[in-house]
Amino acid sequence: MINLAHLYLSILWQTPISDPNRFNGFLILGYVVMWLIGLVYIISLVVRQRNLRQDIQLLRQLLQEDEQHSDS
Repeated sequence: MINLAHLYLSILWQTPISDPNRFNGFLILGYVVMWLIGLVYIISLVVRQRNLRQDIQLLRQLLQEDEQHSDS
C-alpha cells in the first residue's frame, strides 16, 4: 500500500513537460517502423508460400516422371 501511495505521489510531483508535442515525431516514427516490420513479415510469408508451391509442383513432376519410368 505504501508503494502505491509513493507511486501516486511521484506521478503528481513530476515536472511538467514544456512542449508535449515535441514527442509526436517519435510517435510517428514508431508507427512507421511497426508498419514496415509488419509489411516485411507479410512479404516474407508470401515469398515462402510461393517457394513452397514451386517445391510442391517440382515434387509432383518428379513423382510423375518416376512413375512413368517405373511403368516402362
